[in-house]
Amino acid sequence: MKNWNRIKPKFNLVIDFIMMLVMMAVAGLGFLMKFVLLPGYKVNEVYGTEAELYFWGLDRHQWGAIHLYLALFLVFLLILHIVFHWDMILCIFRQMVSTSAIRVTFLVIIGLLSLFLALAPVFVKPEVAQLERKHQRNRVIDVQSAPYMEAVDEALPATPVRPVSPAGTNESDLEYNHHRHQNIDIVVDGTMTLGEVSEKYGVGVDELAKSIGVPAEYANERLGRLRKRYDFEMDDLRTYILRQKNSDKE
Repeated sequence: MKNWNRIKPKFNLVIDFIMMLVMMAVAGLGFLMKFVLLPGYKVNEVYGTEAELYFWGLDRHQWGAIHLYLALFLVFLLILHIVFHWDMILCIFRQMVSTSAIRVTFLVIIGLLSLFLALAPVFVKPEVAQLERKHQRNRVIDVQSAPYMEAVDEALPATPVRPVSPAGTNESDLEYNHHRHQNIDIVVDGTMTLGEVSEKYGVGVDELAKSIGVPAEYANERLGRLRKRYDFEMDDLRTYILRQKNSDKE
């Protein structure tokens, strides 16, 4: 016990140094993901193209996973720090708050609030908002060729007019909105892989890959990357899954 009392201050100092380094690493990775490894919509603004950003061979999501592991390690070090300073903490706490009931109430509130802040995000259900992306192939026309634009427009085929119902509502729009409403129940986003989508909805990986024109060998790559490479829409994948589910019901 005497040896431990002699070693304990040195052990606490080592923990404090490690905590400082891990805390700085957590902050540094936060700055890395915020200002260097930009999210997709900012990459286009800064670099003018849909590029993939890497640092030491890892992308933004992989560094985010490391950021999480370091944060958990920091929590572990904080618990060790509190345990080894518990006597000092109690002594100072008794001097600050003389009433025992208030001290217990305060500790319970702090403990519950800490657990809530740490674990609540795991059980949060995200709000899913479907965004309609329209890939338009813009014709690049030189400014000097502006007088010839009318001739170009005349050469383009006319857009067929879709039949309109007596109530004034486009029938194909009603069908589109119906399918779009059903697609909301199919949760597919860029962070998922074809393998994860297949497992979640019980549709074969090869069939999913074929429906969006992606080789099946990329089943373990995130859809966000595949979409940039093969130029498909997430809604195409949702529509295919919905058709498969409806055909299974029949």
